[in-house]
Amino acid sequence: MLVRLALGALVIAAVGADDPKKPHDHQGKLDKFKLGPPPALTPAELEMVKAKKTLSKTVPVEGGARAFATFDVQAPPELVWQCINDLEAYPRMVPGVAETKIYGKSARSGVKQTYVTWTLKLLGYSVRYHLDFKYSPSLSAAAFSLDYNRMSDIDDTVGYWHVESIEDGAASRVTYAAALLLKGWFPKPVVDFLLSTTLGRATSWVGKEAMARKPKFVSKQVKSTKKPGSSKDGCHGWGPFRRCPPPPPPPPVEDETFIYNLIYGSVVAMTVALIFSTFVVY
Repeated sequence: MLVRLALGALVIAAVGADDPKKPHDHQGKLDKFKLGPPPALTPAELEMVKAKKTLSKTVPVEGGARAFATFDVQAPPELVWQCINDLEAYPRMVPGVAETKIYGKSARSGVKQTYVTWTLKLLGYSVRYHLDFKYSPSLSAAAFSLDYNRMSDIDDTVGYWHVESIEDGAASRVTYAAALLLKGWFPKPVVDFLLSTTLGRATSWVGKEAMARKPKFVSKQVKSTKKPGSSKDGCHGWGPFRRCPPPPPPPPVEDETFIYNLIYGSVVAMTVALIFSTFVVY
């Protein structure tokens, strides 16, 4: 077994080693996910998620696997995205991720793009690959694929995140989908580890991390309600802590008929008074 593991490591080192100076073997074998909402759940699936159960499925395919998961997190979308987008903290948050290193950032048409190198380690294996991670705040979605301008240790991978606001913004419905194709030979324990790290374990950490950050996040939101001018509409805070100033009173409505009658009545009254005073004098 040890000899086989060593031979497998040599195969990876000789054939599939990552190289940031060389392009990948291809420009994508898996269909990329598009930014936007996920497919609608069936009534049975929706009931399962509402019951606070994770809806998940992993389907093995030749050379890899596909996975899908939907689950609720008792934290607002802003906080959930704070966790997902904290790419440099993945080694602490996600078991099996040894290192992440950002090597590029850009933004275009409201989409934030981050290039990051991932390193996974197990049983003496070190698997490194380079991702192109795109995040759209307006669509509340993210999608990633290999950066095909760099050679990676895996054959291909694509993935997708979506966070939906539920319970009046106090909680989130998170959807994750991904596919992975491996390159070269790996022993089954390593294959299982890679699939669980990039697919299965890729979701279980989100709720834990969001709940760990929630007290500090809520405290910050509460404090923000005391800061005037923190938003354009004068509102401060989030969810149940959001406070807005009362609307201004409506401007007085001038009734033209009332004004006309008032003027007309005044003129008539002055005329009658003038005529009466004339009769009294003469």
